[in-house]
Amino acid sequence: MKGTVILACDVYDPNEPELSQEWESEETIQKMETTIKDLGYDVAVLSNPTEITSVLCNIPIEERKHWIVWNLIEGYQSPNREAYIPALCEYLAVPHTGSSAAVQTFTLDKYKTKLFLKSFGIPTANFWLVEDKNQTPPGNFPLFLKPNGEGSSLGINEKNQIQNTNDWMEVLPALVGKYSPVLVESYLSGRELTIAVLGNKGSYSATAPAFVEYPGSVYSDLVKSKESFVESLDFSVPKELTTSLQTYAVQIANLIGSSGYIRIDFKLEKDLPYFLEVNATPGFSSVYSTLPLLWESSERTYPELLNYVLDLGFQEYKHHHRYKYAKDKNL
Repeated sequence: MKGTVILACDVYDPNEPELSQEWESEETIQKMETTIKDLGYDVAVLSNPTEITSVLCNIPIEERKHWIVWNLIEGYQSPNREAYIPALCEYLAVPHTGSSAAVQTFTLDKYKTKLFLKSFGIPTANFWLVEDKNQTPPGNFPLFLKPNGEGSSLGINEKNQIQNTNDWMEVLPALVGKYSPVLVESYLSGRELTIAVLGNKGSYSATAPAFVEYPGSVYSDLVKSKESFVESLDFSVPKELTTSLQTYAVQIANLIGSSGYIRIDFKLEKDLPYFLEVNATPGFSSVYSTLPLLWESSERTYPELLNYVLDLGFQEYKHHHRYKYAKDKNL
């Protein structure tokens, strides 16, 4: 066997669809488990925090370099929720997939990410952060409201497109009450695009981008729902726009220092792309997740994707200085 993979996961619960919207389905976890076993690894699927922590702590110190945790933990509400596994693994000197805790926490905050990337010339629409339900509109209409720290389009529907003061007064208080703080953006009227970047620092490569097709004018939580998934990808992106998006995507990966994989969303206005957000813990379903579809668009297989991600995690463990403290202390 090549080693042991722990699939650390939150599993989607149809009885709690909102809180678990970002979590993977049981079918996805089973498919990943089977695929990774076929790659030559032992696999353990764990979803309880105490169990995950206990297992990691009890791996013999000299064996930890042969284990790797696939980070599928999304949690909810906490701004640190996507960083639980990376921080724990780094502290215990256990390899893991994906980006560091610092990158996970940073990119979950859409406002800070946009502010940072804008300072390096990445094009963004105007944006503001709102925490007061009584605040007046900070910019000209139309505007768009979204939770600042949620994914999977949580809290987003057609009403979030704000055309006037009445719309603002109707939508803002409820959104602030549930998801504060709220990100306010100048509304972009063009098509939405998505692209993935794979690799570690110094060896990034971007996939082909794709238009994200969905019914209606807003990429809502109903579109993203695992129970009614209606999103599709259109890869007929013009060559010039493809080059531009790939250049921005790799630049973004370098600026934030991502590892393994990220997915980046853009939207057009007058045929020019504007950055929306970075997802550092994208889904890995072979059916409904966007990143595997972007990967497979270049005739690469799902098993090849999972194998590459695991290799990147082991490479990061061997070479990145962020593991040095734990290695010195534990090994």
